[in-house]
Amino acid sequence: MAQELAFAAPRAEEMTEVAVGLGSAGVTGLAEGVIVKFAPGLGALEPVFTWGTLLGVPLVGVAGALFTRGMISGVFKGIAAGGAAILGYSLPAIVAPFMPAGGRAREQIGGGPGVKQLPAGMTNAPQRAQSQARVGLEF
Repeated sequence: MAQELAFAAPRAEEMTEVAVGLGSAGVTGLAEGVIVKFAPGLGALEPVFTWGTLLGVPLVGVAGALFTRGMISGVFKGIAAGGAAILGYSLPAIVAPFMPAGGRAREQIGGGPGVKQLPAGMTNAPQRAQSQARVGLEF
């Protein structure tokens, strides 16, 4: 069966499919975003909820879209799209601590050669150094 490429005004079926897909993608993204946002408060269950939601929702959406027809297939396409969008948005922040550069960039600089640490109670040292500096032209 050959497919056609045609430009025409959308019919009710196409508009309904787009509206159902966008609605289900929006609801899926909202629900999945809330679950991922509040998962760190669950303690030891955080990885289960975070990774389970990020990977499970798009898989359920794809499986449902492949094995159904009609408007239900459009709903599952929206679920897959919303889940994939949240996965793509969240993945860099989740993977960054495991990357070599991400872990070193967040380490605190400790004492050592070339690092001057102020003693306790020296909170006004920058202001004092600025007031003692001689800036300007002298004739």
